[in-house]
Amino acid sequence: MDRKTYHIIQLLFKYYRETLSVSEKAELDAWLAEDERNRELLKSYEHFSRFIQDMHFYEETDVENGYERVFRKIEIQQKKMVNRMRWIGWGSVVASLLIVVTCMILWQRGTNERERHSMITLASPDRSGVQLQLSDGKTISLTKVLEVQETDGRNVATNDTAGIVYQNIQEDMSQGEKIMYNTVITPRGTEYLLTLSDGSRVWLNSDSRLKFPVKFSKGTRRVELVGEGYFEVAKDTSSPFIVNSGKLEIKVTGTSFNIAAYPDEKIVQTTLVSGSVDVSCPECAATESVSLVPNEIAIFVPKIQKIEKKRVDITPYIAWHEGFLTFHDESLGSIAKKLERWYDLTFEFDQPETKELVFYGSIKRHENILQVLDMLRCTNLIGFTIIDSKTVRVTRL
Repeated sequence: MDRKTYHIIQLLFKYYRETLSVSEKAELDAWLAEDERNRELLKSYEHFSRFIQDMHFYEETDVENGYERVFRKIEIQQKKMVNRMRWIGWGSVVASLLIVVTCMILWQRGTNERERHSMITLASPDRSGVQLQLSDGKTISLTKVLEVQETDGRNVATNDTAGIVYQNIQEDMSQGEKIMYNTVITPRGTEYLLTLSDGSRVWLNSDSRLKFPVKFSKGTRRVELVGEGYFEVAKDTSSPFIVNSGKLEIKVTGTSFNIAAYPDEKIVQTTLVSGSVDVSCPECAATESVSLVPNEIAIFVPKIQKIEKKRVDITPYIAWHEGFLTFHDESLGSIAKKLERWYDLTFEFDQPETKELVFYGSIKRHENILQVLDMLRCTNLIGFTIIDSKTVRVTRL
């Protein structure tokens, strides 16, 4: 949706929450004075909160923040006649909302029980397979240990339901002391939180791995990421925190950011939430580094060794960290890759063009795959056929 529409939606929500500032109320009044249809629309929104409460895809949706996900869901409906959703005027908003609610009711009542029954045969991912590789190469399951011992016999970390926490070892490394590295590995269908010895926290997405020192040497903090991770870096200006991911080097002193660097993707994305980061490619002679400020993303294309940055709505890029699968103007092919990693499935397409369909939408990350497929099917653009317990075929309708 365009920026003006998005802004007016925000004002409408604040209006009914009675949280409008003086300047925002003036904006809303000016918009209402522009057109009689605007005033009619405002009146039609009087019971909008009831619609939100009825949307079981979002269950305990927070009204103040939930409008973003709700309206992404509404935008899915705009794809019934075009490949890319477009807002065609205010008159369509209420009608689209009713379509969404109708779709939810039909889904909830199980209008296609036979097809739903076949989907139940899809296997659920094993979410208990997070592993830790020690410095000697030995691999242990993090679901089976409460304390981690290194090869020298020291307890270096504790492990519980909140994740693994490495001890803050204060003593300096002696000259010639070998740095011991551990690696956390998250298979498909899993995510994991680890706290490094400096207090920095890293959330690893599915099918990812992070290699890091058991304790950092003075003057530098360096880790290696394959896959996707959300970082909250403990501030230490004397020891910059560096993430190596493929050919990229991301350098910070204390900040929050997300890196998506899966080997099977064509690009590497660094999204800044707070603070600042420098993104560079030391191996790329002709590639200039870029500095990011919050709400900017750096996109690295390894094939042409180029880094570009742009300002974005960071919500879709960090939604997984906040417990959601969120798609914002995203191709079905890209969505399928995310679903494959999280639900440990394989998607097959009836034709390459089907992958190019673009969707908006959001759903809780821990919902059953059946609910995700139903959300996509409600667009009336695609259908699904279950090939076996791990394979779904996608067909353009």
